[in-house]
Amino acid sequence: MRVLVLYVDRDGDLKAQGFETPVVGRDEVLRLAIRYILANPDDSDANAVFAAVKIYDRLTSEYGVENTNVAVISGSPDPAVADVVVVKELEQVLALYDADAIYFVSDGPSDEAAIPAIQSKRPVMSVYRVVVKQARGVEETVTLFRYYLNKAVKEPEYRRYTVGIPALLIFILLFGNTFNIEVIRYMINIVFLFMAFFIMIYGFGIYDFLRDVLKRYEVTFIITVVSMFIVVIYLASLFLGVQIIPSYVLLAVAVIPYVSYVSEAYIVNRKIRYGGIIAGGVTFFFFYLLFPVITKQGSGLLEVLTAIGEFLAAVFLTVVAVYIARRVLER
Repeated sequence: MRVLVLYVDRDGDLKAQGFETPVVGRDEVLRLAIRYILANPDDSDANAVFAAVKIYDRLTSEYGVENTNVAVISGSPDPAVADVVVVKELEQVLALYDADAIYFVSDGPSDEAAIPAIQSKRPVMSVYRVVVKQARGVEETVTLFRYYLNKAVKEPEYRRYTVGIPALLIFILLFGNTFNIEVIRYMINIVFLFMAFFIMIYGFGIYDFLRDVLKRYEVTFIITVVSMFIVVIYLASLFLGVQIIPSYVLLAVAVIPYVSYVSEAYIVNRKIRYGGIIAGGVTFFFFYLLFPVITKQGSGLLEVLTAIGEFLAAVFLTVVAVYIARRVLER
């Protein structure tokens, strides 16, 4: 197998500094890395180019010099045409060295956005992200923070998220306060509350878990996150003794993710996910039969046991009904 170690500078930093791409071959790439790091000693792109050379040296011991090569290509600061430029330069590289697979090297997620474009030409066998180690002193930390803050505020690719959206939310909030519009303030509070919830599930890894499970079902993923948010708000308000969400809304949002999953799975795969139907039925009967009893103050033991019995019976009937429906449909 012929392998190409490829460093992709998707946003065109190399070209902005006056370096021509594509560059093919160990010696040429190494020469580029030395020239670039002398001109920009604090830039992670140079470290990534050196890393590409290092990976090339490792792979030559496994595949041989004749079956391994290294190259650097660059895109454009305009996101609309960056991948087009990347593919064009990749075609030039492949004309010189026809690789069977690509070992992708990057210095961050922005460059890795070019992977689908790369895969349209050759399969990507591995992705290696270069993480530059930084000094831990206060001055270095402040300098690094200022660098990335300046990057986030000035570059159009990030500015719309770091400046535009927060400014829009603050504008709407202040607009509501100025004209005393309670509905607007309430809606903005809900938005900020959802953002805090989203950051929380991202920090605890729940986001990654859901993304892995539902990676093929994007609509269901979004609906699940929103439903989890509403359920958490309901439980928190119930704990505080202030019920702001009706119980029927809780019942609906608890079941909607399963309905979306079964529907989207059928649209994508033309298969009925019977497990999703059973899980949705179990969730429905839990919140309909059992949850109101165990959360109601003053519920007696007999009432709780009765609710558990009804819940188990409903689950059993759901499983039987789904099993019969599956046998009938598969005939």
